[in-house]
Amino acid sequence: MSVAQRVGPILEPAINVLLNRADLGDTVSIKVALREAREAAPYLVASDEELTEAIVEAATAMGLYVAFDGRE
Repeated sequence: MSVAQRVGPILEPAINVLLNRADLGDTVSIKVALREAREAAPYLVASDEELTEAIVEAATAMGLYVAFDGRE
């Protein structure tokens, strides 16, 4: 079971929708992805750390790079 599935059944499609906008080899900002995930699903109870882990897992599986800028 993927990390995205563990943090919630709605989260996996939400993350995939956010990441599908990127092209292979693009860099995904954790800061932006977290903000967009929270805006798309404001009722999520997953922590930022859980969401970050799910985003990183999905992004790397899709051939994307990750900018760990969530604490900036």
